[in-house]
Amino acid sequence: MTVDRVTQFCFDLWTGKYKNYGYEYAVSECSSKITSLLIDIIPLELEVLYISTSKLIKESTSKELEGLVKQILKASPRILQNYLIHLQRRMEVAVDVNYAPTQSINVMMEFLLIFLTDMPKRFIHREKLNDMLAHAGMLTRKISFLVSKLLEEISEDNINEADFSAPDFLQEIEQMKGDIRQIFLKAPESSQLRFPMDDGFLFMNLLLRHLNDLLIANVSSVTLIKKEIGMVKEILEFLTSSFGKVRKTLDGTSGVVKDCWLHALDVAYEAEHVINSILVRDKTLLHLIFSLPNVTDKIMLIVAEVTSLGLEDKNGDEPLDAKSSHESIVLTSSSFVEVTVGHEEEEAWIIGQLLDEHESELDVISIVGMPGVGKTTLANKVYNNTLVASHFNVRAKCTVSQKYNKSKVLQEILQQVTGSRGKESEDDLAEMLRVALYDKRYLIVLDDMWDIATGEMLMACFPKVKRGNRIILTSRSSKVGLQVKCHSDPLRLQLLTPEKSWDLFVKKVFGDEGSCPAELSKVGYQIVEKCKGLPLAIVLIAGVIVRRKKKEKDFWLKILHNLDSFISTNINLVMQLSYDHLPCHLKPLLLYFATTQKSQRTPVSTLMQLWMAEGFVDHDSLEEVTQSYLDALISSNLIMVDHIPSESIWWTSTMIKVCYMHDVVHDFCSVKAEKEKFFKLINSGDPFHASDLLQHRLTIYADYEGELCNKCVLCKFIKCSAASKYLLSLSVRSSLYEYRYIHHTRQLRLLRVLQLDDFIFFEDSLMKEIGSLFHLRFLSIKTDMKAIPESWVNLQNLETLLINTHYSTMVLLPRILQLSKLKYASVGLSSFFDEEDNIQSRILEGENSKLKTLSNVYISYSQGTNDALEKFPNLEHLDCTIMVPECPPTHGDWFPRFDVLNKLQSLSLKYHKPQYYFCNPIEYHFPTGLKELRLFDIPVRPVLLSAIVALPQLEILEINCCDFVEDKWDASEDIYQSLKTLRLACPELSEWEVDRETFPKLEELILAHCEDLTEIPCAFGDIDSLKSIRFVKSELELGDSAMKIKKDVMDFTGEDRLHVHI
Repeated sequence: MTVDRVTQFCFDLWTGKYKNYGYEYAVSECSSKITSLLIDIIPLELEVLYISTSKLIKESTSKELEGLVKQILKASPRILQNYLIHLQRRMEVAVDVNYAPTQSINVMMEFLLIFLTDMPKRFIHREKLNDMLAHAGMLTRKISFLVSKLLEEISEDNINEADFSAPDFLQEIEQMKGDIRQIFLKAPESSQLRFPMDDGFLFMNLLLRHLNDLLIANVSSVTLIKKEIGMVKEILEFLTSSFGKVRKTLDGTSGVVKDCWLHALDVAYEAEHVINSILVRDKTLLHLIFSLPNVTDKIMLIVAEVTSLGLEDKNGDEPLDAKSSHESIVLTSSSFVEVTVGHEEEEAWIIGQLLDEHESELDVISIVGMPGVGKTTLANKVYNNTLVASHFNVRAKCTVSQKYNKSKVLQEILQQVTGSRGKESEDDLAEMLRVALYDKRYLIVLDDMWDIATGEMLMACFPKVKRGNRIILTSRSSKVGLQVKCHSDPLRLQLLTPEKSWDLFVKKVFGDEGSCPAELSKVGYQIVEKCKGLPLAIVLIAGVIVRRKKKEKDFWLKILHNLDSFISTNINLVMQLSYDHLPCHLKPLLLYFATTQKSQRTPVSTLMQLWMAEGFVDHDSLEEVTQSYLDALISSNLIMVDHIPSESIWWTSTMIKVCYMHDVVHDFCSVKAEKEKFFKLINSGDPFHASDLLQHRLTIYADYEGELCNKCVLCKFIKCSAASKYLLSLSVRSSLYEYRYIHHTRQLRLLRVLQLDDFIFFEDSLMKEIGSLFHLRFLSIKTDMKAIPESWVNLQNLETLLINTHYSTMVLLPRILQLSKLKYASVGLSSFFDEEDNIQSRILEGENSKLKTLSNVYISYSQGTNDALEKFPNLEHLDCTIMVPECPPTHGDWFPRFDVLNKLQSLSLKYHKPQYYFCNPIEYHFPTGLKELRLFDIPVRPVLLSAIVALPQLEILEINCCDFVEDKWDASEDIYQSLKTLRLACPELSEWEVDRETFPKLEELILAHCEDLTEIPCAFGDIDSLKSIRFVKSELELGDSAMKIKKDVMDFTGEDRLHVHI
């Protein structure tokens, strides 16, 4: 029968049966046929092998035959191992990993692979080894039969679940573990690992989160030891809770309780080592049979010791720096107030220098002083001053920082000046910037300049035209300020006076309207006095008080006593105080900022996705809880918030919220993170140390190609099996164009976060290999693959997928539907279907996606497009390009049915139109719950406007580079009932008619590059809710009409409520 099937398959290939299929489908069909045949052939081969060897052993005394039998038995484990791997891969593709009836089969295959891979022949009795191999062969044949039957029933869509539950497999595993333990000639010696970090409670918090993540991960390697992981987690939670109640006593130098705590940390660290070793396949069999039972016994002994000490009966008088991770976070409004107290005279002087009409030449105003004295705060305050903003045509600001990158600085300034971010060489960027600034009066803020050479290099990029141009520079070095001086002397920022220090402290703690109670004034003055006028120290201490909501005198006295040993010597000790006062669940979130570069602005959305991927949040409502954690850090004044233009949707004015921290805080977090084995930064030329293998998170900078090829830290790290026991997050950044020197990643089995920047190109083979990273949650890479690899069906924990596809288009379906936990996806260029794939109904089989955000997808008109949209019912944000059909259907209804996306809140649309002609759709389909709509290069026709007017909850509308019929927009009879923000950019629009009821709730009107529009409808002055009108490079007449509206509003209401920004 098998021979007949092989013959038929070969005949089909020879006669060209598969030529009628699409290429990818044909390959898939051929692969499926070959796999099916191998599943039939290999069990027969194994059966013949064991029958033959058994007979040879019994019937022959020939030395040559005896040697042949030994060779066969030696090769047997490898044959079984490769075959089991083959079955595993086939199961992964054909069966959903969440399919419960087959889990025992998967666990059995995992155990057999461990046995066949790690079998230490030197330590097992020879005759017993042969028996064990024979038993493994029998189990493999049984698994082979079940898999073959399962695949057959799947193809017939008739699965009988009872046939595949195989409960006896779990009993077989326990029996084999016992047999292996008995037949070892010598058990491995037990060793005690020592806890290598300082913060035991931070370690316990992170370890418990790690164990919890393992328990909820549906991975066969975890299922094998799930019971043991659950037991270890439960006991460690008990120990952490018990010792947390006596945390103050653990600060002493000795004592029974402290010794017990240190012993508990050692055993917990050993438990992490053993569990991770099993999961990453490092001496797995020995750890599974001996180490894991040994470490669980040790933990039980510690439980007995803690119980005898009676720690669980303590009242738990919580110390200053402890807080339950489940305590709700309530924030006061004063914690978010941007308070700038002091330096008023300096501020007035700088503004005078900036607005000086008599000084037309370029001038540099340098603000210098010690770290934390308020240089950046003062520069930002001046930059945002209304008079200053209206005086200059162009403003831009950026942070230079210690690790200066000229290209990035110039790109950041250029984007603020021109709206585009160039990718040219440094010289070309500098010339582009000079040209863009040449005919404008500009103000540039260069924050955190470190050296003279950098200052002089940047100064050369700005044209020295006599238009009253100004540059504000901040630096810790007075020499830098003196060297780049033009006319004004550097302003040396002094520490705050005692009066100003007190004012800053009171406003930070009690808000603008509050005052310090009399009973707290004395101790408060003492706290402020010890800060010695350093604003950063005052703000950090105030942040501790605000977050803890403690306004009692005893609490303030504790702070005062902790300040005695520092403030005057080292700001890092102030950082340590703020860090110690953070609850355990916020500490890793703060330390995580050390993984970014200094002054780097990280989008809040990305930051929250990374925190969730790392497992720092373990609640059901992940987004809400993560946001509350972020708000708590902001209120502590350890991180800062800013808003910058979005780069993902370049054609809009969307501002995104970003977080960053001061360099001083960053330095503290970097040192602390490395000390706690939380994170380490390695540059390509750095020496490789054994201690680097203990890091949980690693960032590698690859700068020099020659250094990388000869001594690549990344390669050494990944090749070392010990590294994979601890590494949870890997980020590789390179300045080399399309750096391809990346080795295999399959050893990093516990990896949750993998980030490779756009200069690192991932080959196809490595893309497929990513499918073995079962625990991966966040993936950011660059590749030119045409479709999501089949092996990625294993990534059932993936939540965020960011892919730069270079210049190719990646097909999303059907694989993206199989990623059951995926919530955020941005693929450089992507489409639902392959243009040549005509079997779209087959592609849309399976469960609906949980995606909430999908970006950069190209949507073309086809029979399956609307069906594809229905597979994403949870989408909240969609950024897409509509491929306008060259030959639209005769009925004209080719616009996608976005109205099936009932949860969609934000939609960004672009058209990709045929070169010569296209036909507008006769209908537009938007979901009624839409709140934000951004259009780019889409003809604005009455039917489109009618569809937009019909959106009852629409709050933001942006119309970019769109043409109106006859360049006219008559909105006088329409009512956009919920619209709050309206932006018109580069419209083909010269006439605009509006009634006072058209935009009843409008708050902000933005007009950018409106070259044909000369007047704003006067009806905007009748809109009571309108707060501001903003212009970006529009005609002067347009600005004049806005000022007239502003004057009319002021005359009518007597209030200056309408702000006009030109």
